[in-house]
Amino acid sequence: MENPVTALIMLGPGGISDFENLVHSSRRQAAISVAETLATLPHVTKLIVAAPKSELEHWEMEPEYAQLADFVQWDFDPPSTNFHFGNRIGDIAVRLKLERLLYIGAGSMPLMSRDTLKEIVRKLSNASSHWAITNNFHSSDWLGLTNASLLCNIARRLPRDNMLGWALKDQAKYKVHTLPPSAATQLDIDTPTDLVALRWHPDTPEKLRSFLAQQLPTDPLSRWKAAARVLDTPGSHVALIGRVSPHTWQVLQANTEVWIRVFSEEQGMTSSGRWGGGSVRSLLANFVEHSGPEIMFDDLSKIVAAAFIDTRVYLAHLGKWPSTSDRYASDMLQPEHIEDTRLRDFTKAAMSCKSQILLGAFGVVSGGLYALVETLQSGKEWLLDNE
Repeated sequence: MENPVTALIMLGPGGISDFENLVHSSRRQAAISVAETLATLPHVTKLIVAAPKSELEHWEMEPEYAQLADFVQWDFDPPSTNFHFGNRIGDIAVRLKLERLLYIGAGSMPLMSRDTLKEIVRKLSNASSHWAITNNFHSSDWLGLTNASLLCNIARRLPRDNMLGWALKDQAKYKVHTLPPSAATQLDIDTPTDLVALRWHPDTPEKLRSFLAQQLPTDPLSRWKAAARVLDTPGSHVALIGRVSPHTWQVLQANTEVWIRVFSEEQGMTSSGRWGGGSVRSLLANFVEHSGPEIMFDDLSKIVAAAFIDTRVYLAHLGKWPSTSDRYASDMLQPEHIEDTRLRDFTKAAMSCKSQILLGAFGVVSGGLYALVETLQSGKEWLLDNE
């Protein structure tokens, strides 16, 4: 039996630095693109956008929004309340009496095709009780579920959306389905490095692609191309370091002819709650603290030509979490804008490394890497231009 589905896009506030605002603006672009697709799907009867009130004027400035205004229902974030994801989504579900809900993080579907999104909505429309579907069980960026009012029962377990799939299965006894990993299901606009991965992917919406071409700095784009050339060179040596899943390793093995070194640690540190509990432990961080980042990167350069490093494991191990501005400046290899001494030194050492070093969050060893492989599969012309 087919039932109506409500879509909910959630977009938080922007930041204080240029890179924070770049990520936020890109999330907005991706969210509007997804909203346009949702408006064409017959099972989606309502689209709610939950965001700060100031966000509305930015949407109204976009030409595409004129066609969406009657379809979108705004639910503004309470200005005087500290944001808690579980409380916010649980309140919306109960207050608006939502039954079948497709939650979408604003930057979670930049590469999602209309056919795939249509199929997700169709399955949700026909699903039985206590059923959910997501992009990543261990770290959800979007999730569709039945019995949405039950979200309030697990709200305390949801400081962030990453825990959604895990908490629904563990605490609410849901049957949670996960889509196969790909760039479309794994790439979430979470850091500037994710934007670099989108720059040349064939499925990136054209308006977003043009925006990124104008806004992204040259150095990280050049390094991304250089790393792509390493992946495209048979016999090259590549390292993946951080929260690397077995499937990511398999994707590289199946689609490239390079030798791969993998050091995977602290998978699921966010969704399990270890990230905020001071229990994250990283062997890479121990090495850096013992020998210094310069020696670590010098040793790394002797065994690989390129390395993709999820720095958030290293940072969580240190216990002191740098500001978003600092983390993003590190991702974009701009140490002069980093206040945290250890992260600044780590970033400088990465830039001085003889190998091509890509820094980022989870996306640099997951969605971004999927996107890079798929971009290479689509053609090599982009490696030749001077952009």
